[in-house]
Amino acid sequence: MGFKVALDEFYGLTPSEKEMSLLFLGYSGVLVGIGGKYVLFDPADMLKGAEESLKELYAVFYTHGHYDHFHLDSAKRIFEVTNAFFIAEESVYDEIRGFVPDNKRFLARVGEFRVGELNVSVVEGLHVGKIMLFRISSDTWSLFHGGDSNYVPLPFGADIAILPTGRPSPTASPEAALKMALDLKPKVVIAVHGSDAQHKALQKLLSERLPEVKFLAPQQMVPTKLSFK
Repeated sequence: MGFKVALDEFYGLTPSEKEMSLLFLGYSGVLVGIGGKYVLFDPADMLKGAEESLKELYAVFYTHGHYDHFHLDSAKRIFEVTNAFFIAEESVYDEIRGFVPDNKRFLARVGEFRVGELNVSVVEGLHVGKIMLFRISSDTWSLFHGGDSNYVPLPFGADIAILPTGRPSPTASPEAALKMALDLKPKVVIAVHGSDAQHKALQKLLSERLPEVKFLAPQQMVPTKLSFK
């Protein structure tokens, strides 16, 4: 499926309360529709020139500046098309300073803050260089994105957990993702940034330790809608 077609289909999904829509771009890049908001994580350059097909976007989150998470030219195009809020780890924050104005640009610092109508909580992950992990929420939902980090203690819960299982990250693993899930106690786990075998390993671990949790290993560029009741 082409990128523009996939984006059109994604925006055609209409999640109700306690539902979310998801478009997996690759690595840890995901576009999410939830609570009437569209948010994008770590898109790197995976939209392949289809940024103009982003019909609506509230916020973009960058966990760190590695090639598979951030791409400067793509970030510029995303901002030009959407005028979204950008929330970024320090190295990315410095890169986007030239084209994202102060009122739209937020440094991902450890702690809690507001971005428009979203609550944002940030913890520092464990990776090669600095990485920041995000929990975003409203009054009716909460979502965590783990970049491609190793396990670090997470001081909050989340309805939805987007968790990395490994390849090509040298720090993420199914075992680290399980530990994150045990902290978060989510209703849904979405596996990203790993091989099929690593996703299946996480699914097995979850079936043993958190059997009530729904699990999804999304297909790249295939729009999906799921419930987190």
